[in-house]
Amino acid sequence: MNSKTVAYARSRLRVIGAFAAVLAWGTGVVEFGGGALLWLFDFAEVKTAYLQSFADQMPLLATPGYQPSLLALSLVIALDFIPMTLSALALALTGLFFLRLSKGQTWTVQNIKLLWWVGLLCIGTPLLWPLIWTLQGLGLAIDLPPGERSFSFSIGVSSQAVYEIMKGILLCAFSLLMRDAKTISDEHNCYV
Repeated sequence: MNSKTVAYARSRLRVIGAFAAVLAWGTGVVEFGGGALLWLFDFAEVKTAYLQSFADQMPLLATPGYQPSLLALSLVIALDFIPMTLSALALALTGLFFLRLSKGQTWTVQNIKLLWWVGLLCIGTPLLWPLIWTLQGLGLAIDLPPGERSFSFSIGVSSQAVYEIMKGILLCAFSLLMRDAKTISDEHNCYV
């Protein structure tokens, strides 16, 4: 391979890697910031939507003028931020992966581990939603009088969640393939 081709490939890797890193980080900021801004600027609408979504099990939540306590709202909001935070973390790690690629660190142990963790986050985040939904329902039930409280446990995943889980499995598999390819390459370089 001539030096012009290698220089062009390194230059292209640097630009594409940096662009992908900025894109991943920007998406992570939008993922986390969008949820925060929604709670901040549309608080009343979001709160009403949560109350109505649980009102079929706990009708008192939909009565006019009902206001949940600060504790109940704090629990709902905190639980809402867990999946957003994990998704933003996965995007931040993806950005770090591409930044390292842009610096020429392709087959490093750190990048392989990074890809593994991004895959695990992609698998785990959609599996958390049923648990989050259950805990939010319990949080809203705190204020209700006995006999009005309800407990429902959610099980199941949406087609979007299956897509995210499959993406995570593929990233983990790619990470394992990178690890094995690096091992073979390192062993081959010792012989040459």
